[in-house]
Amino acid sequence: MKAKIMNVSMVLMVIGAISLTACNSNKKETPKEEQTSSVVDTAHNSRNALDYEGTYTGTLPCADCSGIYTEITLTADHFKKKTVYQGKEEANTFEVSGKFSWNEKGSAITLDNDQMEQFQVGENLLFVLDADGKRITGELAELYILRKK
Repeated sequence: MKAKIMNVSMVLMVIGAISLTACNSNKKETPKEEQTSSVVDTAHNSRNALDYEGTYTGTLPCADCSGIYTEITLTADHFKKKTVYQGKEEANTFEVSGKFSWNEKGSAITLDNDQMEQFQVGENLLFVLDADGKRITGELAELYILRKK
């Protein structure tokens, strides 16, 4: 009788092990890269998750002067921009204002001015974007950032 119980127990354990193995073999493991990249937060972006309104300043590189002091103030959908070309004998201060618009992703703005300048909006930062809407990279990348006052 003891032998029968042990045989039945052994058979049940083998069946259980086979069942677990069969269930696990059909399960494909998703690589970590896919797990993290597939989680996209579409509800939060710079436009609706950051306190972007305010004044941003910095001195941008200049080809024929010592730098371009730049000050941009953003409100709900308007901007004011002041630029001062430094190191010039004559006064080279320019001010312009108007509306700005957000890109589809809600991550960057375009100033409605003659240059249609684009900026990526970060936490207390504006990153100058190139003509293709991409951030400036390389050694001088840090010089193309305006910081919120």
